[in-house]
Amino acid sequence: MSRDSSSMAGQVAVVTGASGAIGSALCHALAARGAAIAAVDIVPPDAVVDAIGAAGGEALGIVADLRDAPAAESAVARVLDWRGRVDVLVNMAGVYYGVPRIPFWEIDPDTWEAVVAGNMRTAFLASRAFSAPMRAAGGGRLVNVSSNVSVFGMGNFLHYVGAKAALVGMTRSMARELGPFNIAVNAVAPGLVHTDKTTADNSPEYLQVVVNGQCLKKPIEVADVVHAVLFLTCEESRLITGQTLLVNGGASMGAF
Repeated sequence: MSRDSSSMAGQVAVVTGASGAIGSALCHALAARGAAIAAVDIVPPDAVVDAIGAAGGEALGIVADLRDAPAAESAVARVLDWRGRVDVLVNMAGVYYGVPRIPFWEIDPDTWEAVVAGNMRTAFLASRAFSAPMRAAGGGRLVNVSSNVSVFGMGNFLHYVGAKAALVGMTRSMARELGPFNIAVNAVAPGLVHTDKTTADNSPEYLQVVVNGQCLKKPIEVADVVHAVLFLTCEESRLITGQTLLVNGGASMGAF
C-alpha cells in the first residue's frame, strides 16, 4: 500500500500572518493533514490555536513582530522548544489594508519603508531564522505569499507592488541557496481574494470588474489560495522549486 503523500503527520508547519483570513484557513488545512501548527502573528492568534485544539489538532500561538530580527529568532526558539523541528514555513504575513494608493512620487519615505518592511522584511527575517533548523535537518518547504500585481504591475501602488515583486526574486534566490539542503522554495501569487474584508472594502461593481478581467470568471476564494499552498508543501511537488504559482483566474495574461 502506498503512503498517503498528502499526510503531514509528525511535521511542524509555521504560518506567519496566522490570524488573517487566509492565514487562519491555511493553519486549519495544514492541521487537518496532521501537522502541528506554529501560528505566528503580530496580534495574538488565540482563535486559530483554540479552534485547532478543539478539532483535535496541535497548535502553538506565538505573538511576534517579524520586522524585528530578535523577535524572529525568539519565535524559532519557541517552536524548537515545543516540537524540536521545523518542516514547513509559509510567509503569509504582510501589509495590504490601509496602504495608500497614490502616485509613487507622492509616497513619502516613511510610508515606503513601512510597506516594504511589512511585506518583504518580515519574509526575509522569518526565512533566515526558520530555515536554520531546516538546513540542519536536511529538508523542508518554504512558501512565500506574493501577489499577482508583481507580474502585471498596478498604478498608484508602487510600494506594495515593489515589495511583493521582491518576494518573487527572493524566492528564486532562496531556492538556489537552499536547494543543496533539500529545501524547496516557491511562491504563491493570488489575485484579489474575496474575503469578508475585501468584499466590505470594495464596491460590488469593482469586484465584478476584477472578475471580468480574469479568463476564469469566478471570484478567487480563500480556499483557492490555501489549496495552492498545500500543493507546494506535499510530496507531489517535491521537485518544484523557484517557481511562482499565480492564483488569479488568468488575470495576468492580459486582453486578447
